[in-house]
Amino acid sequence: MDYGIHGLIDISVELSEDTIIYPGDPKPEYGLFFSLAEGGIANVGYLKHGIHHATHVDVPYHFDSHDVTFEKVSMDHWIGRALVIDLTHVKTCIKDTDLAGIPYEKYQRILLKTKNSIEYYNLKEFYPDFIYLHKSACDAFVQAGVKTVGLDYITVDPYGSEDFPAHNTLLHNGVCIIECINLAQVEPGEYFLMLLPLKLKGTDGSPARAVLLDKGFAM
Repeated sequence: MDYGIHGLIDISVELSEDTIIYPGDPKPEYGLFFSLAEGGIANVGYLKHGIHHATHVDVPYHFDSHDVTFEKVSMDHWIGRALVIDLTHVKTCIKDTDLAGIPYEKYQRILLKTKNSIEYYNLKEFYPDFIYLHKSACDAFVQAGVKTVGLDYITVDPYGSEDFPAHNTLLHNGVCIIECINLAQVEPGEYFLMLLPLKLKGTDGSPARAVLLDKGFAM
């Protein structure tokens, strides 16, 4: 999408009734309480969807009923220097060995570009064999002091997981998660991440709009 702003890349996934969602989740729904077509003074809409539909963030409360809810998470998880890592060669899951030689420890925000962005978003339906995060990669991010990890699909754990090792490893160590971003048009390297979740209270996450600003950003 072109906003006429040089150096700005929208990495958000559009939210609509056609948005790819995790199997079993309720479908997003948009409707009108009042409509001009039916004599209303304005079109007044409502939106019904899950917090984890389209681009969103996960905070520790998502996997710990006694832990940190969304409003307790600092905004610096979502705004600041970020490293986009190209892992489009990975065939199954991202392991710590796939990160060898990459200076991710210099960044607090890591975004992982895989063939999810290149291939699986284009399918227009849920693809169960998406690229996910292996626990070893999550351990590496925790040990490096990373604050936020973003993956370009609906969830960081494999489909059908019962123990959710990626979610548990990251969230239980205070590392927040960004899910459902699209990095198809993003080259690897350093960017400035601007991700603004809704200002919710007491929740396990929030929908968000996410953009990257590159070094050539200019209004």
